[in-house]
Amino acid sequence: MNIDFSIQIIPYDGQSRDNFISLFREYTYGRYCSDWTLDLEASRRLELDRLFSYIQQNPANCWLATGENGIVGLLGLHLSKWDTDFWGIKYANIDHLITIGPEDDFSKMVMKKLVQKADKWCQSEQIDFVVARADVLDLVTVQTLEEHGFKYIETTITNTLDIKHLDPVSSKDYVIRLARPEETDLLVDFSLDAFPTHRFYAEKRFSTAKVDEMYRQWVRNALTNISVWTTVVLEKDSKVLGFMTYAIEDVSPYFGMSFIKLRMACLDKKERGKSHGVDLFNGVVKFVHSQGDVIVSGLTIRNIHSFNLHTKLNYKLKCSSNTFHKWYS
Repeated sequence: MNIDFSIQIIPYDGQSRDNFISLFREYTYGRYCSDWTLDLEASRRLELDRLFSYIQQNPANCWLATGENGIVGLLGLHLSKWDTDFWGIKYANIDHLITIGPEDDFSKMVMKKLVQKADKWCQSEQIDFVVARADVLDLVTVQTLEEHGFKYIETTITNTLDIKHLDPVSSKDYVIRLARPEETDLLVDFSLDAFPTHRFYAEKRFSTAKVDEMYRQWVRNALTNISVWTTVVLEKDSKVLGFMTYAIEDVSPYFGMSFIKLRMACLDKKERGKSHGVDLFNGVVKFVHSQGDVIVSGLTIRNIHSFNLHTKLNYKLKCSSNTFHKWYS
């Protein structure tokens, strides 16, 4: 592709889904397109459909990079109301940064213009703090974010366990069951010191006490938002030792199956380091076996214990992404 220096960044102007197909013709990043067990064209179609759904829901926060060849890039971002209310600062997320492939001088130029637009929007909206993510293989996005003052904070990985052909055996030593409403405070307390390797603790401008409270809120929200999240507990000898939250992701229109997405796994502080994590994960496999085909789990690579546990249980790494923070205040 010839370099076109007439690239313009314009607000989304109502273009149809088909106008965005070119963005994914060579796309190989992210959870789906990186997964060699999934059909690549179906993965690209899924990414396109989700992107276009996002645009329809957030049209005022999407900008297009356009040139002689039509749409060659896209930026999508938004002010996060929950985080803004919780942290007391104007907190934004860059949800999409996409350029047409392959990685060359043209895509670098387009990405530079998109990130500069994000910068200008954050400044005009008086944003205090913004988060961006990029696939570790997407060096154009990674390097452009770094060049514009975004600070690397962590790398997360996504790994999967195919349970379609597993025949899990129930254990006589423990029980996996649904959490009960009266156990909410107990499970919320389990979150204390449970996630010390996560990015919010690495961001020193957030106090440890405030981050602790954020995780307590996350656990409480998962337990109350039962239309989205299911929470199960690990019980031994009538004592609750830990919990897991998960959600079902129906991707049958694309792959003919459903995924079980794990969100949080947490053990009572007094019960950590006793192999209860193995029981929790194995028990969850038995519990969800009839609900989906593939378990999807994510973690920060700083969490060595969790990484080793996933490896021991035969989870397969499918993709990884870098998270960046930028402060404007």
